[in-house]
Amino acid sequence: MSNRDSVDKSGIVINRMYVGDYLASNLGHEVINLYQADNGQNYIYLNSTGDFVKAHQGKIEYMLFVKYYGIGEVEVIGMAKGLHDVYNAEHKFANKYGGVNEAILAEQKAFAEDEGGISYGGVPLFDIFGKAGQQSVYITYKADKVYTPARGKRLFIRFRISDTTKYLIHSASDIVVELEGYQQAKASLKQYIYASGTYDGDITKKNLEEKRRDYANIRQMLIDDKSLWIESNNRVDDEELSGVRQRRITLFDICQIQNDENRISNALAYFMLREEYRILWRNFFLGYGIDLGTEYSIVREESSKIEDARGEDKALVSGGRIDLMVRTARAMVIIENKIKSDINSVEEDGEGKQLRRYYNYANWLAKQQGGDDYGKGCHFVILTPKYNIPTIEDEQMAREYRIITYAELYDYLTQHRAVFADDDNFMALYATMQRHTYDNVNDYLYYDMQEKFFRRIAEMGQNR
Repeated sequence: MSNRDSVDKSGIVINRMYVGDYLASNLGHEVINLYQADNGQNYIYLNSTGDFVKAHQGKIEYMLFVKYYGIGEVEVIGMAKGLHDVYNAEHKFANKYGGVNEAILAEQKAFAEDEGGISYGGVPLFDIFGKAGQQSVYITYKADKVYTPARGKRLFIRFRISDTTKYLIHSASDIVVELEGYQQAKASLKQYIYASGTYDGDITKKNLEEKRRDYANIRQMLIDDKSLWIESNNRVDDEELSGVRQRRITLFDICQIQNDENRISNALAYFMLREEYRILWRNFFLGYGIDLGTEYSIVREESSKIEDARGEDKALVSGGRIDLMVRTARAMVIIENKIKSDINSVEEDGEGKQLRRYYNYANWLAKQQGGDDYGKGCHFVILTPKYNIPTIEDEQMAREYRIITYAELYDYLTQHRAVFADDDNFMALYATMQRHTYDNVNDYLYYDMQEKFFRRIAEMGQNR
């Protein structure tokens, strides 16, 4: 173990976790950061590849675990105190994935032996990640303590941003530490903050006074405020492993289409049309004042072009396809399914025009088929994750369209799960919806990674 604690050991490293396309099919090594090993010790991995340069050797005392929250902001989801170097920066690190430095790897394994072995859920660390791509480094630090935010506390760091960028809005209960000297790193997943405002090898010795204040504010407002934290002693236990064994991997997972609006819209249409589930869907929409009855039909990708629009704004009468058009004897429901795309995916389309086109088309079609009375039964819905709720600046469209979140749909289906529990395909859609119930787009990456971690341990434990 290379531990060069020095008298000025008070540095902070911000470790941004759960990011990148790499996580779509791989298990990020930072998943160990919020779990104690079976021996009760805390081992920490620093993104993105577990290493740091010699300038920081022996100088880091605190690590803040953060995840991206928005432009210029990260949410703090954990903290490690009392960091001791495990990675030896004297060695030259192989930057490329798959490029293993045997000297580093041998040192890491020797450290694990000195610790009496390092395992999670009964499976050795090196077995869990041994076939997961690169790895010279499995552990960057050993920490004395790890903490998570106290119940009801949400903690944020807001970096200095340009004058043209709008700051995100927070509730009065959020703790937001605003930095004057540091900007959010664009590429690196780690940022170092020192009391002096700089360190050996720092090539951007700017805003030093502001950076010193930033350090003091982080210490005072986050690290040293004991009311914000609870000590975390989480371990991978039998209950978590049992739960993950019961959750099946579905084709949504295998094909990585959990975010694919078209495929999910296809699945919604399919299950809404099944006779045995029509009452289920009718009761859901009744909760929003929409009565589908049980004799409805559904059209996917209905063209919103109005055929007889003469002398009208073509931008509002043609173009675009409606995700789901539900038709009843006396009404219709327009459902726009938005997962990761915006309301206006085409920039020149203009705010609100996509929704207005669908609104105009539905009312035009209603008059063609049933007159004005039919049009009174037109309903407009945007189905969206909580992390992507759109802002509709067109005031009329904001009144006409009802936003229903996947969290609301998921909660309803959870209450009526017995209706479809024996249908593996419906259960696959239901499980996919769960990832779209979180408040922030990165939250589900965190839970996905936990799931992969538990699953890998469960599967390897069964094979031992």
